Amino acid sequence: MNYKENKQVLLALFITLILMATTIFTYSQTTINPDTVCMNANNESYFVTNTPTSTYVWTITNGVVSSGQGSNAITIDYTGVASGLYPNLLEIIESNAAGCPGSPIYLDVYILNLQFPQIGPFCTGDPTTTFGGTPLTGVYTDAAGNVITSFNPSTYGVGNHDITYTLGGCITTITVVVNTGPVTGNIFHY
Repeated sequence: MNYKENKQVLLALFITLILMATTIFTYSQTTINPDTVCMNANNESYFVTNTPTSTYVWTITNGVVSSGQGSNAITIDYTGVASGLYPNLLEIIESNAAGCPGSPIYLDVYILNLQFPQIGPFCTGDPTTTFGGTPLTGVYTDAAGNVITSFNPSTYGVGNHDITYTLGGCITTITVVVNTGPVTGNIFHY
C-alpha cells in the first residue's frame, strides 16, 4: 500500500471509531430498577436498543404512553398517578421481522411525591428553623447553590429567599420571606 492508500484507510478507521464512540455515548443511558419518576411527570422517555426490522409493543399499567407506541422509544405521562412503588409498571415485547416475539422485559417504577412545606414568613430576629421535606433524604440548597439544612432569618436578611429541595431527580422550591421590624424612635417625656 502506498502513502495515499494508507492515509485513506487510517482516515476511514478514524471516522468509524468516532461514529462508534458517538453511538456508545449517545445510548449509554441506564435505568436502575426501580426507576424513580416525579409525581405528575410528563414526557418521561424510555427506550430499548433499536433493531430496525423489529416491532415493539409497550404496555403500562399506570400512566399513558403519549408517543412512540410501536417503536423502540416512547414517552409516558404520569399525570394523576398516585405516589408509590409500581412493580412491572412498564413492559415491552419486541417481535422480529418473522413475527416471533421475544421475552417480555419489565421495569418497576417508583412515583415520588416530593413535598416541601412552606416555612415563614419570618422577622429578622426569629430563630433558625429546620426544614421538613418529605421524604427526609433530599438535599436543600439556597439560591447561591449552597447546601443547607436549616434557615436562619438573621443570616439571610430581609427579602424573599428561594430554597430548593431535590431528591431522585425531583425538584420543588419554596420562597421564604423575611420581614423587617419597625424602627422605633427615642422615648420622650412630656
